[in-house]
Amino acid sequence: MSTVTGRTYTSTRVRGFAEWNPRPETLALLDTVQGILREYRAQLPLTNRQIFYRLVGAHHYEKTEQAYARLCEYLNRARRARIIPFSSIRDDGTDSQGGPGWSSPRAFWRYVQRSADYYQHDETDGQPYHCELWVEAGGMLPQAAAVANPYGITSYTAGGFNGLTDKYETAERIAQQDKPVIIFHVGDYDPSGCAIIDSLAADVGAFVGELARRQEVDWRRIAVTPDQIERYGLPTSPQKRTDVRGERMPDTVQAEALPPDVLAAEIDAAISEVIDHDALEAARERGDEERAEILRTLDGLTGAGQ
Repeated sequence: MSTVTGRTYTSTRVRGFAEWNPRPETLALLDTVQGILREYRAQLPLTNRQIFYRLVGAHHYEKTEQAYARLCEYLNRARRARIIPFSSIRDDGTDSQGGPGWSSPRAFWRYVQRSADYYQHDETDGQPYHCELWVEAGGMLPQAAAVANPYGITSYTAGGFNGLTDKYETAERIAQQDKPVIIFHVGDYDPSGCAIIDSLAADVGAFVGELARRQEVDWRRIAVTPDQIERYGLPTSPQKRTDVRGERMPDTVQAEALPPDVLAAEIDAAISEVIDHDALEAARERGDEERAEILRTLDGLTGAGQ
């Protein structure tokens, strides 16, 4: 088969959907994975790493990078073979911009109608704090956002050492707030994971201090914390020799080691602690009223009901 670049390769992986006849022990492992996906269906999609840590923590799966790589290959083949739904597992995806527009005015009005059905008033209206949730692992963002969204809180990825422009734009966003700011963070408990949030906090905080001298930011670590490691008996690993930021850590834990439902509960508890629940309920009720008003207006527009 010809390639886009014209280059040839001695061997390639399977492409598209592909039949697969795994060995009995691999099928047994996939049955266990299916059980994990059913157990955490409320938090789907899971990442490969989350599945790995549930296998390690609850099913005595080997905790090595080789075992993890083997599991990733099994999960890839299982999805290509339609054994596991693609929607159950999340990989880091692609970003997109732009769109094709609408095929007709009628299609546009249908889009407006669907948008109106999901209208909600700003649920942060009347809240004492501007809150944001930052997640180190991009694959976990949908799970975290599913907990934060009902509070009107936006979730962001904060993986790696963000670029300078990203830090400055974040500081601009925070500096524009007219209320105290709380940044919740979910990340790995290892030298890099701790250094990522410490670096972001120091750099973004310094920019905010210049852009809005009265503005202070309250940085709160939701996970992973030493208390959680002990409380939940999370599987640990020794510090990587190549990761030498800060003082040495005898034990490290990745955020995916927290069971998905436990992580959701930790995020919810942290957010709920600073939320004015009466103001939240008032915003939701106002949203119901405004949505009904918008729908009535749409019904009265020529072509809206077409």
